[in-house]
Amino acid sequence: MWRSVRSVWRSLLFGTLLVAAVVDYRIRRPKWGAEGAVWIHGWCRRIVRGLGFRCEVEGRIPRGGAVVSNHLSYLDILLYSSVQPFVMVAKTEVRGWPLLGWLTVQAGTVYVQRGGGPKTYPAVNAAMAEAYRSGLPVLFFPEGTTTDGAGVLPFRRGLFHSVLNNGVSLRTAALRYTLDSYAVNGEATVGEDVCWWGEMGFTPHIFWLLGLRGLKAQIRFGDEVVERWDRFVLSEMAQARVADTYAELSGVGRENCVEVNEVELVGAV
Repeated sequence: MWRSVRSVWRSLLFGTLLVAAVVDYRIRRPKWGAEGAVWIHGWCRRIVRGLGFRCEVEGRIPRGGAVVSNHLSYLDILLYSSVQPFVMVAKTEVRGWPLLGWLTVQAGTVYVQRGGGPKTYPAVNAAMAEAYRSGLPVLFFPEGTTTDGAGVLPFRRGLFHSVLNNGVSLRTAALRYTLDSYAVNGEATVGEDVCWWGEMGFTPHIFWLLGLRGLKAQIRFGDEVVERWDRFVLSEMAQARVADTYAELSGVGRENCVEVNEVELVGAV
């Protein structure tokens, strides 16, 4: 019962915050691209705080170049954007999401058509080059899909072309979700109720996710990947680092954090 109450309350709050962001955009009129990414960063912080999520950040936060991460949920973009302004790379379907899609457009997101083939490469490469010139770090998810968190899939190599062609540095990051064992969460698990993958419906999933208590994300940023003789080596080394970091996160305690950016639990029912 209480999870249902929290789901309704936070859904209303989430919708209100999204509408407020749209109104704020109409007033401020931030420029598309880097300025938009900085603007959306502020709103992502408000949303994460308002929804009662906690986010712990470890390592040196990137300020430029490219960053690659594992991919677990639609929450990933929200959480990364709450930490630091990023130019995001997302699948083209995100652009059509109500309100959320419109906001990602204003932040200068680069959209990639999955399975688009060689005919889409010139446009994507040009968009990535422009994103690197923004001066903000560019974040993408080379697994190409979200997973249930059981592991890190092999990385697709396409976007690594842009890293080499533009001579930018590449950093890795790993993201992991945990869920406190509150009785009010019932049988909820991270793999089924936080991660969003397979054929899960977006609307019912996010509704019940908003009813969870004790949801925490851990993000760990790694060092630059220097083994970059070609896109094959670069992608394989990056995948290995992300996989190793993701496996290690389960044993990381607060005392081992190099840098922590925690958003306290606020507004929980």
